[in-house]
Amino acid sequence: MKPDEDYEVLLSEHQALLARVRAGGAGTTAPDAGDQEAVGTSGSGAVRVVMRARRVVSVVVDPAVLGQPRREVAELLREAADLAVSRSLALSPKAGDPGPDLAAVGTGLTEVAEASGQALRRIQDAVEQSMAKLAGKVQIRGDASPQYVDFLFDEAMEVVRSMQNALAGGASAPVTGEGRDEANEVVVAVCQGEVGQVTLSSSALQMSPGEFGRAVQQAVNDALTDWEQRAAAADRPPMDTEALRQLAERAGAVRRQSMEHLHTYTDSMTAIMRNVD
Repeated sequence: MKPDEDYEVLLSEHQALLARVRAGGAGTTAPDAGDQEAVGTSGSGAVRVVMRARRVVSVVVDPAVLGQPRREVAELLREAADLAVSRSLALSPKAGDPGPDLAAVGTGLTEVAEASGQALRRIQDAVEQSMAKLAGKVQIRGDASPQYVDFLFDEAMEVVRSMQNALAGGASAPVTGEGRDEANEVVVAVCQGEVGQVTLSSSALQMSPGEFGRAVQQAVNDALTDWEQRAAAADRPPMDTEALRQLAERAGAVRRQSMEHLHTYTDSMTAIMRNVD
């Protein structure tokens, strides 16, 4: 995908994300989201966690995994479960779910905006050079300076800063939930919708693969239930929804301006090529 296309797609994704945040994460679930499965694997498929409607429905562990050191087994479980949980939450979002990773959003938008700016500057250079070569031969005049590109880049960065400010009011302390199986052999901690830790007893690896999988399933589901209840009860400061609305509009405007700017240069280059002869 080209940089300008990346930029447009990224801004579209952030507009959808902002709409979800403004709605509090609720009411955005697709009608059939509860029937969709979210799968997480680790160890080249040796551990497989399947979720549906935000709950684990199966955990399949290769028998060979249980012969590995306890810490390595726990990490494989955590990796697979965390991947499945993140995908399941995305399919069935609810109020109380963690908001967007602002640092990642800012970094991603910055990188794409910079790449888009560089691409537009290269186009500007090409147009400017063509105009210089054809000066006096064709009746084409124009300004190919990079000032408007710089303006677009500044606007994109302002969108990131505005989003951070608008969401700052909704920041709250991390919420953690904990779950365990009936025998207390598997303990799982979920923080902000992520499986942060899996702890296994010394005898957990002596279970059969089926028993072990069911114990992990119960522990993860109990941790998710505990986290959801705590997150729903947490006293979260209100977000500035009006600022988020204005931000979504600005993001769309930056996208439209960047594409219009690119089309302008494309038209200029086309006009030059038509008048070369």
